[in-house]
Amino acid sequence: MSTLVDHYLLQLRTLLPAKQRDDIAAELRDSIRSAVEEREREVGRALTDDEVNEILRGFGHPMVVAGRYLPIQQLIGPDVFPLYWYVMQAVLIVIAVIAGLLVGVALLTAPRASQAAIQVAVSFWWIALQAAALVTLVFAVLDHSRARFSFLDKFDARKVTAGIWGVRGAPISAIPRTDTVFEIATTAILLFWWVEWLVFPSTWLGVVLRLSPAIEPFFYPVLALCIVELVRLGVDLVRPYRTVPRVALRLVLNLAWVAVFVLAYRTESLVEIAENMRSENPERVLEMARASMSITLFVLAGVSAILAATDVVRLVRR
Repeated sequence: MSTLVDHYLLQLRTLLPAKQRDDIAAELRDSIRSAVEEREREVGRALTDDEVNEILRGFGHPMVVAGRYLPIQQLIGPDVFPLYWYVMQAVLIVIAVIAGLLVGVALLTAPRASQAAIQVAVSFWWIALQAAALVTLVFAVLDHSRARFSFLDKFDARKVTAGIWGVRGAPISAIPRTDTVFEIATTAILLFWWVEWLVFPSTWLGVVLRLSPAIEPFFYPVLALCIVELVRLGVDLVRPYRTVPRVALRLVLNLAWVAVFVLAYRTESLVEIAENMRSENPERVLEMARASMSITLFVLAGVSAILAATDVVRLVRR
């Protein structure tokens, strides 16, 4: 079967109801195969991508095909509902990710962290409800006015994509080995530095800096996380495809990293002066170093939170 057909079906699977996904995809694969074989008998040769694309266009845009298997709605008709449902979920996921990041910021920076985080979560709950109501109203008006979306009729199967749902990472999706190798390298460097097998220059503006004793409670948690990450990445390197258990494990690890970074951010004086070599104002240098450390931890916590959010999407949309 053409790789173009495989791509089309992969995008379609991301939008189908989970319980029916395999059966529907198999049925459509057989129908597409029959259509392709019939056309090949007519022309007496293998079809080009352009010709396969025309056949797929006859079956319909993946979003429209998936919409046929969603529950029938009364407020919004079947012609508009697939696009409405896609936009609704995309908007709510974006709001949820932004809310999660801002909750993390509140936990990192607010004096009363828990109270501030709850206030942010409640505020975004109301924003999500208002956004859902607005999207529903817009598409109800579009359906009432018999709006048509030409891109759903004149799509190119070579360029079609599930968009935000492409992040869902079904068990059949591959993990690029280049990404895995990069993660292994960065995790190994962190581990070797953490256990002091690898030493980086610590002199900054004439001051020798080092980690203070305040870092000691983090030693074994970071060590354990690095080791588990390397084992996980080793499996990904040998068998480079996602499965539900692997995504769940990565979610747990990312949440653990978020916790470590947040706790480290909220710990004062992680850096101290080991020796003043030639600086006229070592305290100023120390202040800059601590500010840099805080910024780094803040960024790492945000990145880990985003990765955790993508893992949640993968698990929910599988």
